[in-house]
Order: sequence, then structure tokens, then C-alpha cells
Amino acid sequence: MPTVLIVDDESFFLDSVVEGLSAALPGVTFLKAHHGEEALHQLERSPVDALVTDLKMPVVDGFQLLAQLTQRPAPPAVIVMTAFGTADIERRVRRHGIADYIEKPIDLQALANSLRQALAQRAGGYLQGISLSSFLQLLGLERKSCRLVIRQAAQVGELWFEQGQVVHAVVGDLQGEAAAHVIVAWESPEIALHPAARPSQRTVHADLDQLLLDAHRLFDEQQREGTVPQATLTEPFSMDEASPRQSTTTSQETYNMANIKESLTAVMDIEGCIGAALADWKSGMCLGTIGGTPTYNLEIAAAGNTEVVRAKMKAVANLNLKETVEDILITLDTQYHLIRMVKSAPNLFFYVAIKKDTGNLALARHKLNQIESSLVV
Repeated sequence: MPTVLIVDDESFFLDSVVEGLSAALPGVTFLKAHHGEEALHQLERSPVDALVTDLKMPVVDGFQLLAQLTQRPAPPAVIVMTAFGTADIERRVRRHGIADYIEKPIDLQALANSLRQALAQRAGGYLQGISLSSFLQLLGLERKSCRLVIRQAAQVGELWFEQGQVVHAVVGDLQGEAAAHVIVAWESPEIALHPAARPSQRTVHADLDQLLLDAHRLFDEQQREGTVPQATLTEPFSMDEASPRQSTTTSQETYNMANIKESLTAVMDIEGCIGAALADWKSGMCLGTIGGTPTYNLEIAAAGNTEVVRAKMKAVANLNLKETVEDILITLDTQYHLIRMVKSAPNLFFYVAIKKDTGNLALARHKLNQIESSLVV
């Protein structure tokens, strides 16, 4: 009989979830824990087949719990519960060892279906450790502040996070982004999570997604040159349904990041522009962002709008229309959200948010057309 451990600090919610899942999955034994430390004690007493955990909890939170699980030779299938989530994030964390990513408030039936799938995969022999890239992505999504001590064989590195972004990294004699690139590419390292501690200096300025992309691009290049042993590499972090290594390497080799940055800067000159992003709707990868606000995360917005573009492309194909999509307009109460396809790279699109009261939609479209035409990728 499979066993599932549910971890959440809200007792009423925990009891309700266990009661509902017990009725939906009568052949499963359910255990409860109110925080990560209690969950680890449960795992010491008896292994489980799957674990469902919240991220924000007292004593030992979900991040520390996941860090401990990466060090176990046979970790359970993991389902994460959180207040943040998109379809693209769900796909990529599923591929990297986390069985699913469920957004609160919980859809009990959806959680039961995810558990059925996770337990079926485990019964079939599927089990994968949680990758470092996936773990770092979770820290970013939850805007976590902490210090990670990461060990790979005899090497030890440290990453400092502030509000979900890496601000300092060190390994051996290396510091900053060079050190972060080395650490991110480690395969199946041990991860220890410590409380937030402000570093003496900030040495990393790239955002987390860009840091992950650059790290894997650099190591792919070094592997081709024969300067990096195969054993030190890890699979690149990709949201595409195809092979992760093939998808990420192809994309990164062809993108002109300097020109992308110039183009996004030009987009911000559009009157009323709140922020902009350039994204790949086929892979879900965000190539760059600019602007935004503390409460308006452009990376999440760009990732969510890849679903909009995919749905429109599918509708055009199903209708057998011999047309190309130039742009998609979404009108809100106070904003225009404009999606402009890139003709020179049909898998890319600009996503631009514009204030209705200060922006001019016709002029914005005209300027965005000029910027899109000059983009070189």
C-alpha cells in the first residue's frame, strides 16, 4: 500500500486535505506533518512514496525540506503547494524531479490526480532527484532570502539569495557570476539552506533566469571544446517539451543578447510603457525583461502569455487559416497588453504593458513594429 506524507502548518487545512484525499484515494495511507522538521522525523521512521509540501512554514520550511531530500539516495516523489504557479513552471519543475506544482487555494481533485500519476510513475520505476536548477527556480518564485551551501564531491560553493535573486556567489577562488556559473552546472549536489545573511558585497547582478541560461550555455561551450569533464555537467533547464539539452543549446547559440537588450530599452521609450519582455512561445523561455513594478513580475507575465500565443497559433492551425499572426491585443481596465510576433524569428514575441491613460495604442503599435523589424537574433 503506497504512503503519502502531507506537510502544511495550518492544521485545519492539513486535516481537510488528508480527509479529502483519503476518500479520493482509498488505497493510500496518508501521514501528516506540520512543518519540515516533523516531516523529516516521519521520513526517518518510515519512508514514503510521495510527499506533498507547502513552502512557507515555521521551524523548517519547505525549501529546507527539499534541500534535505536532495541528499537522500531514494527521495519520494514531490508535489509542491504554493501561492505562485504557471503552466510553464509546472512543466519544467515536473521534468526536474518535482512531480507537480499546485497553486493555492488547492483543487482537491487536481491534487488527487497528481498523486495518482506520481505514484504510478514511481511504481513503474521512475524516480529522479530534485535538480539544483529547479530548487533555485523555486527560491526565485517565492522571493526567498537565504544562504545556500552547496557541495559537489570535494568542492563547496555558496549562493546568497535576497528576495528571490542571487546577489553573491563564491566557490574556491571565484566570486560573483563566474562562481555562480560553476555552481549551477553541478550535477546532483548536496544542498544546505541557512537563514538569510546579507553578504559583505553584491557580486551578482544578473537576474536568476539569465544566470541559469548563461551558466548552461558556458558549460555547453566548454564541453564542446573538451575543457569540462562530462561528469561535472547537468542537463540545462528548459521549459520545452523536447530534449532539454537540445532545446536550450540551440536557443542560446542563436540569440544575440546585446541586441535583445537594446530592443527592450527602445520599447521602454514607448509612451506609457510599464514594462516589456521578449519570450519564446515554443519553449516558454523568457529572454529578457525591462521595467515592471515590485507587484508586477514581468517574467511571470511573459511566461503566462506564452500560453496565449500557443492557444492562438493552435486555433489558426485548426481553422486552416493561411495567415500569420502579427500581434495580439489584450485590453484591461487601465492597461493595454500588446503581444507582437517577431517576423525574423517566428517563435519569439514581444510582450508590452502600456498605460491606457498616457499611452497611444496606434503609435505604440507603429513603434513596436519598427523595433521588431530591427531585432537581430
